[in-house]
Amino acid sequence: MEGEGEARFRLEAPAGWQVLSPERVALLEGKTATLSYTLRVPSLPAGTEGKAVVRAFQGEKEVARTEVALRVLARTEIALAAPANLQAEPDGPFDFHVYVTNRSNRAEEILLEAEAAMAQVRLEPASLRLAPGETQAVRVLVQTEGRLSTGYRFYLKLRATPKGQAAARKEAGVIVLFRDPLAARGQGKDPELTLGLGLALNLGASLENGVLQGSLGYRIAPSLSGALSDHVSASATPSPLSGDLQDPLRLPQSLTLSLKGEGWEARAQGGRERFSLAGSLRLEPVRLSAEGSYQGAALSLRASAVSLDPALDLQGSLGTQVGNAGRQEALSLRYRRPLEAGLSLGLGADLTGQQGEGYALTLGLQQSLTWQSQALELVQSYAGLPFAGLHTLGLAGGTRSLYPLGLRGSTSLALGTDGLWQNRLTLYYQPAAGAFLRLTGSYRQQGGSRGYGLAPGLSVSFGEPGLYTGSLGLGYGLERTLAGDFPERDRYEGTLSLRAGAFGLTGNLRYVRQATPLLEGSLTLQQALPGGSLEGRYQVKRGTDQDLTLYGASWNWIWTGDLQSRLFYEYRVEEATTQRLGLALYRRNFLEPGLALGASYTLAFQEGGLRHGFGLTLAYAQALTFTTPKEVVDLFGGRKGGEVVGQAFRDANLNGRLDPGEAPLAGLRVCMGSACETTDAEGRYRLLAPAGEGRLRFPNLPATLALVGEETLEIKLNAQVAKPLPFAPATSLAVTVEDTEAGKGLAYAGVCAQGPVTRCTRADVDGKAVLGGLFAGSYRIYPDARFLPEGYREAEAREVQVALTGNPGPVRIAVSPPRREVEVTYTAGRLSLVAATDPSTPLSGAEVEVKALVQGKAKEVWLELPTGPVPLLPREGNLYAARLRLFLPPGFHTLTVRAQGEEEAEAPLFLQVVAGPLYSPEALEGPKVRLALRFRAKEVALRGESRSFALKSEDGYTWTGEVALSPGRHTLLVLADGETLGPVDLSLPSESASQ
Repeated sequence: MEGEGEARFRLEAPAGWQVLSPERVALLEGKTATLSYTLRVPSLPAGTEGKAVVRAFQGEKEVARTEVALRVLARTEIALAAPANLQAEPDGPFDFHVYVTNRSNRAEEILLEAEAAMAQVRLEPASLRLAPGETQAVRVLVQTEGRLSTGYRFYLKLRATPKGQAAARKEAGVIVLFRDPLAARGQGKDPELTLGLGLALNLGASLENGVLQGSLGYRIAPSLSGALSDHVSASATPSPLSGDLQDPLRLPQSLTLSLKGEGWEARAQGGRERFSLAGSLRLEPVRLSAEGSYQGAALSLRASAVSLDPALDLQGSLGTQVGNAGRQEALSLRYRRPLEAGLSLGLGADLTGQQGEGYALTLGLQQSLTWQSQALELVQSYAGLPFAGLHTLGLAGGTRSLYPLGLRGSTSLALGTDGLWQNRLTLYYQPAAGAFLRLTGSYRQQGGSRGYGLAPGLSVSFGEPGLYTGSLGLGYGLERTLAGDFPERDRYEGTLSLRAGAFGLTGNLRYVRQATPLLEGSLTLQQALPGGSLEGRYQVKRGTDQDLTLYGASWNWIWTGDLQSRLFYEYRVEEATTQRLGLALYRRNFLEPGLALGASYTLAFQEGGLRHGFGLTLAYAQALTFTTPKEVVDLFGGRKGGEVVGQAFRDANLNGRLDPGEAPLAGLRVCMGSACETTDAEGRYRLLAPAGEGRLRFPNLPATLALVGEETLEIKLNAQVAKPLPFAPATSLAVTVEDTEAGKGLAYAGVCAQGPVTRCTRADVDGKAVLGGLFAGSYRIYPDARFLPEGYREAEAREVQVALTGNPGPVRIAVSPPRREVEVTYTAGRLSLVAATDPSTPLSGAEVEVKALVQGKAKEVWLELPTGPVPLLPREGNLYAARLRLFLPPGFHTLTVRAQGEEEAEAPLFLQVVAGPLYSPEALEGPKVRLALRFRAKEVALRGESRSFALKSEDGYTWTGEVALSPGRHTLLVLADGETLGPVDLSLPSESASQ
C-alpha cells in the first residue's frame, strides 16, 4: 500500500475462509508499506481457487480496493488405526482389521506394508485408493512360523505410505499375546484354579518293499495352575504320561511345583533320583536367593544376594557341592561404583576351593574402569588367577557415534603362558543414509607366531517406500602369517534381501578358503498369494562333517475356517540321495473347540525303493476352571480387599427392606472407586473394593430415583459387607442463594435441604443450584455454612413442601455479608500509604516484589516480617519497593508495611501463599539442562549419583549447563545456594550406528 494520511483496511474473504483479524489501521507517510493478514484455510479440495478483496477507507469513504487470488494447496495426511493389543491362540493363523483414513484434500493411493519376525503377514488389500475423508478397512492375516508357547508376546509393525509421499507415512505397532483360550475361561472375581488336560493320539503306518508297519502312541499331559489367594499363585505340572506299542505305559518321571507371591518365589522339582528346591525373597534393599539340588550321590547348595539400592551396585553368591569326587566351595563377589562424571569402577573376585587328596584354593580377580562422555568411550579391564600366574590385560573403546565417521578398537595381552597379544581396530564410515562401510584390521602374536588380518565390509539398504525394499551386505576377510604357524585363510561373505509387494527373496553365501575349503549358502524365494504362499528353497554345504545339497518347494494354503494344508517336495543329497513328496492337512477346533485333527502322507524315493508314510494325529486340550476353596484362600493370606454384596430394588414405602410387590432393579451400575459391577436380573450385585471407607456411585441411575439411606460404608479386609440398595422415586428442587448486599446470586455457595432425607450441594457461578434425590415431604432449605465465604451468615431460609410432580419454581434463600466497620485511613496532608505484592499469590519460598505507594513525606518505609523489618527503597515519584524471598508457609497471611516521617503510618498487606516448585525445567534435551528459578540465586548445581554439575547464569534466574552422564534414566537434585529445591528426572538416549 502507498498513500498519505490515516487509513482503515478491511479484508473480505470468500465463503468458507475465516479471517482471524479482518481490519487494520495504518498511518501512511508517502512510503510503500505492507499489510499482513492471517486466514484459516477451509477443508476444500486441492486446487480450489477464490478471491479476497481488500478495501481501504478514510472515514466512511472507500478510497481504494484490490483483489487477492487464493488457491488451496495440496495437503497429504493419512491416519492408520490398529489395535494396540490382541490375543490369539498359539497354533494356527489369526486375523484382525486395521483402518486407513485419507485426511488429505485430494485422492491418495496408499501402499501398505507389514513387518514381523518369524511370521508371514498378508494384507488384503495391499494398496488402497481413497477419496478425501474416506476410511477403509484392511484385513491382516498372520501365519506364524514354528511353534509358539502360551504367554509369548509377538510384535507386528504396520506401515501405510501415500504413493510418492514418504514423509506422510504412518506406522502402528500391535502386540499379540498368545494365550490358551480354554485356560482363560474363568477370570472371575475370586481366586481360581485351572485344571488343564492335554490328550494326543498318534497313528502311523509305512509301506516299504511290500512290508506294512504300523505305529500307535498316546500322550496325556495334566497341569494345575492359578491363584491360591489374592497374594499367592501356584502351579503344579507333572511330566506327561505316555506309551506306544513297544512300551504301553511310561509313567510321569518328574513333578514341578511353584509358588509365587509379592516379593518372593519358591519352586520344587523331583523325579528320577533328582530333587531340587529354589526360592527368592525381596527384602528392601536386597534380594536373597537360595537353591539346592540332589542328584545321585551329589548334593549342591547355593545362596546369593543382590543389592536393590541404586547407590550400591553389589551382588554375591556362596555355594558348595559334595559328591563322589570330593567337596567344592565357591564364593563370588561383584561390585560397581561411579567415581566421577562419566567414570565408573567395577571389581570382582571368585574364590574356589576343592578337596581331593588335599584342599586346593583358586583365586580369580576381575577389574574394569569405564569412562564415557557424550562422544567417546574407553574401558580398561583386568582378569587373572594371581596364584597361577595367569593375567589378562585389556583396553577397548572408541567413538560412541558411528555417523558419519566412527572408530572402535581393542587390545588384550595374556600373560603367564605363551603370552597371547591380540589387537583389533575398526573404522566406520556412513557416506549416505542407508550405506555403511567398515574396515577392520587385526594383529595377534603368541610365542614366536605372528599374524595379521584385514576385513573390509559394505552394507546398503535401498528401496522405494510402498514399492520395494532391500538390503545388500558384502564382506571379505583375510588372515596372514608373518611368522610361526598361525593358519591362513580368506573369507568371502554376502547377503541379499529383497521384497517387492508379495514377492520376497533372501540369500546368503559364505566361502572360506583354507586347508579344507568351506562353502555354505542358501537362497529362499517366496510369493504371497491371496490364500497362502509359494516358497522355493536351495541350500548347500561343502567342507563340513556332513555335506548337503538341498532343493525344496512348498505350497502353503489357508482354507476357509481353521483348515490349513501344506504340499511340499524336497530333493536332498547327503551320503545318500533322497526325494520326498508330501501333503499335510491340519484342522483346529475340529467338531468342537480344543479338538485338533492332523493328517499327512509322504512318498519317499530312496536307493532301497519307494517308501509310503501315513500319519494321523488327534489332539484334544481341555481346561476346567473352578473357584479356589475358601479354606485354601484363607491359608495363603486371603483377599487384598473386601467385598460388598446386596440387592437393588424399588422401595415404595421407604422402609429400606424388600417387601412383597417391590421390584428389583436390573442392569444398575454399582461403583466404588474404580471398581464397578452391574446388577443381575434379580438386582443382586457383588463388588470387590479396597479396604477402608468408600462411597457408592450409580452412574446410570435414573434422575427420578434416589437411594434411601447412606451411600458411604466401611469395607473390612478379607470380609464381606451386606449392603441392600433400596431406591425410591425422587425429584429435584431449584434453589437460588442470594447475596443481600449485592442483590445477586452468591457464586459457589453451599445449600442444603433437610427433611425425610438430607441433601447438600454447591451453587454455580450465578448462585443457582439444583438439589436432587429428594423424596416427597416437607424440607427446610438453608445455606450450608461450610461452603460460604468467611463472615457470611444465613439471612433467610425457607420451608418447602416437595412433591414428586408440580414443584414450584426456584426457591430463594439469602445470606448476608460480614458487617463492616468504617475507619478513615487517609486524610489530606497526613502520612498514608497502600501496599501490594507482585505476584499477588506467590509461591512459598519464591521471590516477590513488595510495593508501597506513599502519600506525604516519609523518611523510611519498611515491611514487618516475623524475621525482622525489611526496608523498601524509594523509586520514581512516591513509590517504594524491594525484592525479597518470603519464607512463609502456604496459607493466608496478613503482613504490615510501615512508613515513618513526622508521624508514623501503616497499611495491611494481604498475601495468599501457595505451595509449588521453586524452579521449572525449560529444556531437558540429552545432556543439556536449562532451569528457571523463582528467585535470584548466586550458585545453582545439580547433584546426584555422587557427582555434582554446576550451572551458569547471566541474570541469576535462568541457569544452563551440561551433565556428563551415561545413557539411561537419572534423577538429580536441584541445589540453589546450598538449598535443596527438589529433583529433576533426565532421560539420556543411547546412540547406535543407525542413529
